[in-house]
Amino acid sequence: MKIIFTLLLSLVLTLISAQQKTLAKFTITDASINNSDITETYLDAGGYIVFYTKDDGNLYMANVMSKRNTQSFGRLYSSEHASLKESYDKYKADIFYFNWRYINDYDSKKGTAKVRLVKIYKPQGVIFSCTVIPEDLDVLEYKGYMNGTLDFSEY
Repeated sequence: MKIIFTLLLSLVLTLISAQQKTLAKFTITDASINNSDITETYLDAGGYIVFYTKDDGNLYMANVMSKRNTQSFGRLYSSEHASLKESYDKYKADIFYFNWRYINDYDSKKGTAKVRLVKIYKPQGVIFSCTVIPEDLDVLEYKGYMNGTLDFSEY
């Protein structure tokens, strides 16, 4: 019975991962909620933000704590984009705005949040700042670096 359950679970996980294409992973190195530092929690939990697509062609985001095996995930809507050109004292940057319809897998809470993602192109690599404001108006802020590439032009 255990073998059958394990095989079925493996099959389901394989099917789920086959439907999902990761566009970019943002490793969190600094985190806060309402200006209270929660960086240690995210570092200990292996926190990151990932953007991905599914077979339906829509854009999704997940806020993941990999070592705790938990995440908030869901589809992004109403995207807007602005670019800032590099200047003498500023790096080139892209700013994205989204509405995020999310669900927490750890408590089944659902909601909609405003998301602002800033990608800053430095010579050493791409850093990011991500602000998430859910309906309760808490302000979650994440900073870190980007792995991979990211092109939201199709979404």
